[in-house]
Amino acid sequence: MNALAGCVASLTLSTETLQTTIEVLDAAVADYPRLSKVLSSHRHFELISQSDLQTAQSLLSSTIQPETERLIRETEKHIHKLELKERKLIADAELLETRIANTLKKGANTVPTAVVKPPPPPVTASNDAANAEKLKKLKAQRQRLGYTVERLELEKRQKEMQVKKSMSYSNV
Repeated sequence: MNALAGCVASLTLSTETLQTTIEVLDAAVADYPRLSKVLSSHRHFELISQSDLQTAQSLLSSTIQPETERLIRETEKHIHKLELKERKLIADAELLETRIANTLKKGANTVPTAVVKPPPPPVTASNDAANAEKLKKLKAQRQRLGYTVERLELEKRQKEMQVKKSMSYSNV
């Protein structure tokens, strides 16, 4: 029985060692669910390599850049047209103001006075109609020439202002 007593003692010691090991393992594993939750990583964003990122950026840039350049050119053309239209409208307005001012001056300068006109020479009806037509054409031509002179004077003033502006920009 002596031999069995040694086996029993050895078995008892082994079971106690196993029991202690189980208790240590239980203590160590008890916190495992919390640790697994804390240590689990949620990937909110997909990570990509730098070369993939640069490739995507260059592709995006190559598709967007030509379109933006086209839109910029169209916008500049449209702005240029609008500037020309604005200049033309300003010039037309100034010309009309000048015409109105000249008309008002002419109207103010003409004071009705009793002017004795020499009697017209006796003419026939056909000669009178031809003279009236010629007079009408000459008056229309005179008016057109007057408008042309006003327009040219206005253009001259505008060009002088443009030269002054360009000179002031070049001096800055």
